[in-house]
Amino acid sequence: MAHFEDYQEPPEALDGLKVIELPCLDTIPFMAAAMAAKSFADFGAEVIKVEPPRSGARERQLGPFRDAMPDLETGGLHLYLNTNKLGVTLNLEDSRARDLLMRLLADADIVFNPNTPARCERLEIGWRTIADRFPKLINVSVTYFGTDGAYRDYRGGDLVATHMSGVGFETPWHQVTDPPNEPPLKPAGRQADYLTGYTAAAAAMAAVFDRKHSGRGQHIDSSQWLAMVSMLRPNIGVYSHESPEAPIYERTRKRIKRGAQWVYPASDGWVSFNAGTDRFWRGWKKVMGSPEWMDSEMFASPVARAAHIDAIEAAVIDWLSGETRDSAFRKAQAEHVPCFPVHTAAEVAENAQYRARRFFVDQDHPVAKTVRMPGAPCRFSATPWRIKRGAPRLGEHNRKIFVERLALSERELESLRAERVI
Repeated sequence: MAHFEDYQEPPEALDGLKVIELPCLDTIPFMAAAMAAKSFADFGAEVIKVEPPRSGARERQLGPFRDAMPDLETGGLHLYLNTNKLGVTLNLEDSRARDLLMRLLADADIVFNPNTPARCERLEIGWRTIADRFPKLINVSVTYFGTDGAYRDYRGGDLVATHMSGVGFETPWHQVTDPPNEPPLKPAGRQADYLTGYTAAAAAMAAVFDRKHSGRGQHIDSSQWLAMVSMLRPNIGVYSHESPEAPIYERTRKRIKRGAQWVYPASDGWVSFNAGTDRFWRGWKKVMGSPEWMDSEMFASPVARAAHIDAIEAAVIDWLSGETRDSAFRKAQAEHVPCFPVHTAAEVAENAQYRARRFFVDQDHPVAKTVRMPGAPCRFSATPWRIKRGAPRLGEHNRKIFVERLALSERELESLRAERVI
């Protein structure tokens, strides 16, 4: 018979890796490094998050806050981005703090640095300085425009990267009919920050594997602008290989609607579906009750349907006016036509499929109490994702790291705290 005391937690995928996350010292919120480090911490790496004393990382100040009361410890963004991390404070403007940082880096595998090259060079924490000192360290610059090139020291951010990359220009896609009065849109939240973080994390993981063979660290240059450019997919190929006279070149150059839109109004919101192929068209015909107009030669092929898309959309919108999002979704799925309802954030949180898959998880935090948040981005059976600890309180692990690990005395710790070095 198995006994409870014999139970052991399964191993973690990234157990043994040590990561340092530096704070973004710009006043513009930039959460890319926090997201990159979270992706390591939640799969078992030890992540030490460095924050400025007193104020903490910028995400602490942004909320949303429990009971709408600003609190550095209870903001939802902080509670999500910083799970499983150890938290220390260092005032990197002070040379004594930078000396402590160097001692932390000596034992680290990866460092995520979200500061501009000019600021890094002024503080003597630029990637070249660190690489010379720690040649086995994987040194990840997570910046607005990269560490090289004409824009290297420009300030950017989520809004700037979204529009400079072209993502904003294309949003919404195949919906714009009056460009002067329908300006480009920015996706909700700070999606450019999170995409940049995942881009940096993926590159860092590749460097970890490479180091197993080479024994050397690397510098990884993760630009928010270029991470967002990668979301355009075909456009770079079109611009570099197609003639300016080609129809596809013209389509990507202008925002004007030239094909089937992606979302359609239903009686209680919006749905998205695709009936572009012959098989999907036949399925959608059944969904709509096989109306006679769909048998017309005008709609006999994908090319013909593209030429008469306005007529199709008018008929589809009229049909959907009598359907709810859920009924349209279920009817389309029954005929194997790609279709889904467009949910609000609150509806996503209560979605039955996510509940069945246990995607959202509850965690207990000593200050914020029970917090529900998105769970594992992917599931590993042998080395599962899990939350071992909630986001750290500001400076929570100063003693653990600086006294127990770096062997500062209690008196030194208190002196540095009093002088706001930590």
